[in-house]
Amino acid sequence: MTETRQVRMGAGDFSLILPGTWASIPLNDSDAMKKRISALVKQQLGADDRLARRRIQLRNELVETAEKAAAEGALSFSLSIELLPGAPFPAALMAKRRSWPNEVKDATALAAAERLAKGFPTAEILSLDSGDVMARIATTEQQRYVAETTPSLMAEYWTPAPDADELLYITISAPMVPQSGLFIELFDTMIASLVWNFDVAQAVFAVQRSLDGD
Repeated sequence: MTETRQVRMGAGDFSLILPGTWASIPLNDSDAMKKRISALVKQQLGADDRLARRRIQLRNELVETAEKAAAEGALSFSLSIELLPGAPFPAALMAKRRSWPNEVKDATALAAAERLAKGFPTAEILSLDSGDVMARIATTEQQRYVAETTPSLMAEYWTPAPDADELLYITISAPMVPQSGLFIELFDTMIASLVWNFDVAQAVFAVQRSLDGD
């Protein structure tokens, strides 16, 4: 099962094809955000008392990630509920706009792939399905959950925004990833599906202007 999520980002819309089921998390209301995350964690891990410590740790990590996203001005934050029916998989996706790195801030004459490579020298440069390009850095760490140690994964993506000299920055963080290589490939496929749609955005803005009386 796949789901296409339409995400509002500044002057344009983009869509991503996300596998499984994802839930949007409100960032402008701290209490609502915490309640939503608590409910999702319980849905993912169940109510078994033996998993209480794991639920608390996962909830705290996701709340911390959401609070950081809100503090950084993120406009989109989603949590995965499951990748396949009956297969819970906790992960968080955040999207925001960012400036180009200072090293290439004024290098507008460079091709996008070259500019990304110079701006993010440790990143892998990949193609989107649309033919555009993105830079990706994947980082794995070991985290302890109760008596178990499992690898966590953070994948960061940067791709040029077509309407301004800026980058769309997307992160996907997964606190429990048994095989990071497979999930890096999955996350790459998810972000590669990105499609911009400015016609939708401009229509929405036109309606809003008419309602405002402009």
